This record gives sequence, C-alpha cells and structure tokens, in this order.
Amino acid sequence: MTEEEKINIKEQFNYIVKNGIAPLLKSAGFRKKGNNFHAHAGELDWCINIQKDGWGFNRYFNQWDFTINIGVTWSDYAICLFNKVSDFPLEGYCPIRARIGTIIGKGDYWFTLRPYQNCSPVKDLICSTIKEKVLPLLNDIKCLNDLWDLIKDNQSMHSFLIELFHVRSKQKVFWATPIGLYVLCLATGKTKKAKSLRSKMEQRKANISLLDKIDEMYKSRGISP
Repeated sequence: MTEEEKINIKEQFNYIVKNGIAPLLKSAGFRKKGNNFHAHAGELDWCINIQKDGWGFNRYFNQWDFTINIGVTWSDYAICLFNKVSDFPLEGYCPIRARIGTIIGKGDYWFTLRPYQNCSPVKDLICSTIKEKVLPLLNDIKCLNDLWDLIKDNQSMHSFLIELFHVRSKQKVFWATPIGLYVLCLATGKTKKAKSLRSKMEQRKANISLLDKIDEMYKSRGISP
C-alpha cells in the first residue's frame, strides 16, 4: 500500500467521523474527544469508542478496518475502581460493554476502507445502525436495574435457549466484567447473586482487597453480600 493510498483511507475515515458519526451522536447529547464520545443519562454514563485496527493497514488485502464499541458505566463503579468519577469516562474502562456487530447480529464486525473507494455506503451503514439500533438500545438503559435485561449470562440455560431459538423480548448484547457485575449486584440489591459471584472470584484468585473495598462501600449503605 502506497503512502498516497494510506492518506486517502485516512481522509475517508475522517470524513465518516466528521460528517456522519460525530454530528449524529452530538445531536443525541454526546460530547466528543478524539474518537471517543460520552453522554450522561440518569444513573449511567454511555460511552462510545471508534476503534482502529491495531494491526494498522493491511498490505495483503490493501485495506484498513475499524469498529465501534459501546460501554456503560456509573459513578459508584468508578469510585470503587479508580477512586474518582471522571467527567468524560472512556469505553475501555466501562464494566458493561458491547461491540456494534453484536447489536446488528454480526458478532465481531469491522468496517472496511480501501483506497479511493466511495466511502458513503460505509458512512450510511454506520449512521443508520447508530440511529436505528444503538441509540434506541441506550435509551432503554438509564438506571442500573435496566442493565439486567441486556447483559449476557453465559452460564444460564435460559439464556442459552434464547440464543439458540432467537426468541427474546430484549436483545442481550452486553457482557460484563466480573468486578463490574459484582458492583452491579450490590448496587441493585442482588446480594445472593453477589455472594455467589464473590465466591467464584475468590476461587479464581481475584483481587480480595478490591472486593473488600467494594463491600465496605455498600455496607456503609446497609447492603452486604
């Protein structure tokens, strides 16, 4: 791939962000920093990141890929993990996350740019997906309890059958980090589930001091696993 071709692909990417993704998300209340977007909604923070392919330009296929990640976090989680609440949390630090491909039923999906192509179809696909899929999904989660309907539970037979037969009331597209799930359990009063989760994490040599710190926060509020 020549330097001119690389420059052209970068121009396509910048066009898609500047003329498609950014204005759409800003109109929905998101702020932008680089390739990251953030909006505060109720108890939660919504975070979106445009992730470039870590391998860079693919010389063999003469292309370059990128994808979009969606994350959800909240103030208590930030305090427990980072001792402060960020004014602009990033998707990579969110305990609840999804990739745009999962939301549209295509798994680990990446958008492809090639030199001198018409990138408008890529921009239109991304914008229509954000408008018709991502934003409506996020608008359904404004408090912590809302998250439970959208988090995958890989150990649940009920969830397995739903995935197998594609019968669902809501699309379970998010996965949660173990610590994030633990904080969510305590924050929403699911103490039995929290106790079981802590036991499993202890067996897997989790950070006990962090778990204790989380417990102390919620014990001070009258909640304990």
